Amino acid sequence: MAAEILGNKEGRLEQRLVEQLNEVGIKEIVWVSPETLEVHDGWREDGSAVWRMQYEFYGQILPICCINSYFYSFAQAMEKYGSKNAKWKVWAPSPAVCGKAIAVAIKDDIIQEVIMEGSCMGFSNALNILVKGMEVSRVVQLLQNVPCQTRGTSCPQELARGL
Repeated sequence: MAAEILGNKEGRLEQRLVEQLNEVGIKEIVWVSPETLEVHDGWREDGSAVWRMQYEFYGQILPICCINSYFYSFAQAMEKYGSKNAKWKVWAPSPAVCGKAIAVAIKDDIIQEVIMEGSCMGFSNALNILVKGMEVSRVVQLLQNVPCQTRGTSCPQELARGL
């Protein structure tokens, strides 16, 4: 089974998706450009161009993959091929912060995993370790007012906002 993944091969969301697909036996992964996706059969005809725009933030496209001729967002692919029963939520934070995308896996209102694309790797790894296993409401309570310089928001605050 082959998967075509649209996005930046160096991105953490893409890397996590590749790892998950490899774990379930999808080994052949082909990276495609947005232009290739634009002309893919049926992409525009079924209204997916609008769907695609939901995953395009600030000039960076979040992972969209094609597995057996079906298109999946990062969240859909992770729900289908990742840890079972976890729901993934992906969003773009404010352009005022370093992070370009946030992905969170939630199961029974408990955070399972957090991936921050574009923010400092050490910070995003630490944040994932700290909030893993916590209730969503507790994470929101702790992070909703964390400032970052004079930006008016921060990566932790954007995580809380998205949750």
